[in-house]
Amino acid sequence: MTCNTLKKSIKYLKGLSLKKAYLFNTELNLYTYEDLLFFYPKGYMHIYTLNNISELSNNNNNNNDFVQILGKITKIEEINYKNKKGKMLIACLEDKTGFIELIWFRKNNFIKNITKNITVIVSGRIKYFQKKIQIVHPNIKEFQSSSSIKNHSIFPVYSIPINLKKKGINNSFMIHLLQNLLKELKNDINEFFFQDFINNKKLMSRKKALIQIHFPESLDSLSQAQHSLKFEELFILKLFFLYKKKVSHSYPFTKLGKNFHFFYKYFLPFSLTIEQKKVFKEIWNDLKKPIQMNRLLQGEVGCGKTIIAILSMLVALDNGFQSCLMAPTEVLAIQHYYSIKKMFSKIGIKIALLTSSISDSIRKSIYHEILTGKISIIIGTHSLIQEKVQFQNLGLAIIDEEQRFGVEQREKIWKKDNKPPHILIMTATPIPRTLAKIIYHDLNISIIRKLPLGRKPIKTIHFWNKNRDQAFQIVKDQISIGRQVYIIYPTINTSFKYKNLIKGHQEIREKFKNLENKIGILHGEMNFQEKNIQINRFLRGETKILIATTVIEVGVNVPNASVIIIENADFFGLSQLHQLRGRVGRGIHQSYCILITDKKISVEGFFRIKKMCETNKGLEIAKEDLKLRGGGDLIGTKQSGKNYFRIVNLIKDYKLIKEVFPIAKIFFKKNPNFLNNTKNIFYEYYRNKWKIFK
Repeated sequence: MTCNTLKKSIKYLKGLSLKKAYLFNTELNLYTYEDLLFFYPKGYMHIYTLNNISELSNNNNNNNDFVQILGKITKIEEINYKNKKGKMLIACLEDKTGFIELIWFRKNNFIKNITKNITVIVSGRIKYFQKKIQIVHPNIKEFQSSSSIKNHSIFPVYSIPINLKKKGINNSFMIHLLQNLLKELKNDINEFFFQDFINNKKLMSRKKALIQIHFPESLDSLSQAQHSLKFEELFILKLFFLYKKKVSHSYPFTKLGKNFHFFYKYFLPFSLTIEQKKVFKEIWNDLKKPIQMNRLLQGEVGCGKTIIAILSMLVALDNGFQSCLMAPTEVLAIQHYYSIKKMFSKIGIKIALLTSSISDSIRKSIYHEILTGKISIIIGTHSLIQEKVQFQNLGLAIIDEEQRFGVEQREKIWKKDNKPPHILIMTATPIPRTLAKIIYHDLNISIIRKLPLGRKPIKTIHFWNKNRDQAFQIVKDQISIGRQVYIIYPTINTSFKYKNLIKGHQEIREKFKNLENKIGILHGEMNFQEKNIQINRFLRGETKILIATTVIEVGVNVPNASVIIIENADFFGLSQLHQLRGRVGRGIHQSYCILITDKKISVEGFFRIKKMCETNKGLEIAKEDLKLRGGGDLIGTKQSGKNYFRIVNLIKDYKLIKEVFPIAKIFFKKNPNFLNNTKNIFYEYYRNKWKIFK
């Protein structure tokens, strides 16, 4: 497919006015011929048998037979009946063999936007009244013309917003437009694969597949077209990942030196578990290579991810490189800084903290020491990605709680050196995009599955709003034995159907009058000093109930906290609910996560609550999140939702992924420089699709 034809604006396409072309741009995000060509149908209408009207004899023996007719609406009339108190709609449907009446009683059952002289497919059960053949309350779908019936019995159904249908952009219009497009592109659809490859892999040619995906001749041809286009998408994606890995050179860390050995022997705060040792070995094997490590360390809260990060930073230091650890909140960054500083205090390793609260004079000094290499390890927040932060030789970047960072934010820190640093991402629940990259082998994963010795699984309980007093009884019981509690609200003061933080704070003070001076409040509109005071009071046990928003999602580690109540829990995503649940269960006490919702919640909301009650496993929750939210843009920057794929489904097509990726890998090994050929169709595709050549 030539680039010029693909990039042609759809305003030049026959059958599309400038006004409607604008609507395609703004409402459907379709700008070019390529965009429209890959606007695949959301489903298909299969016409099994069509009846001629003449076949329907006026015979009561055939009364109530189900029929399906293709015809034209030639007359529409709305009439009064029942002494003018009621109305009914009568339409006349004609084909080449006769006519039949379509009847709709009750105004709320009238078909909207039905007009004369449109071709429709009508289905329903026939009735006979006063020697007339009728279908009462028929199913009716508009169709563009009877001419296509000769060759096709399966018709595409496109996803079109209601507001566009009102402006004449309906399914019939889309069918007509796609027919015009395919006619114009008939000589401009090129193949990615050689004919021998197509034959060997039992694929459909690209041209035929694109025609059949829109206008399939049979269910078999539709299935083959879908398979071939999925194969192409996966093959191309894997080649991109392989190419990216080939050009992503990094610094090899070839030794474990004195800092690592000294710390490991004398200052390791606890003995590593078998799983922790296994995970570190996987990371060490990556760090030894001159190819950028891109690894996710997944494990439940408190499982020991941070100690693995510390050991990895010591490896970077022993090989002469700097490392940084980026946390999403100032609270978590400070927590990491003091924890790591304490561990390193006796071995003379200089580390620095960089957050937005650091004074300008100290900040400038830190900038200079990072640039000159005097500081080996830097802990910080988003401040680390500012342009003013220049490293001497950043060799390792660690991202903690990665779901809190945007993709662009993470990638900025990867560009802090001439060569990209090794990347270690830590999380309890990967975001969908990250999980999708794991599935597609572009991101390796290490998992610490077991909790530290003595930890008990958190019990997750769902209460309807009317039963909330049962939840508060659990709170009273836990406080009576010395435990502490979080109560989380989705907003500070926005009015939801039930509770926000301000109203919730008033309610809790009423219910727990005996704890009036031991109820704290924490939210994002407080300044850092106010937040710090509230967190420290909770850490010291002076606050028994901390009322908060999701500001406590990460960074607060209170082993004595045994209950977290999440109000309006259906407003939160699965990953966020799991992160919030991770605030409790950090000690040896039995802990509880209580989800409170109204009975009137969405199907998806109820499913999320049900999943939370069924499992404590972060990776399983992330997989469900992937199903619900999509994988995000694997090449670009979107965290979730619609992704690179036009037809592949991340979950359903996993078997095909396992089939296609090894084939693409073999091709890449045989043709490692295939993208260097500017005349190659792959080169053209990658250049236009992902801008990887400049």
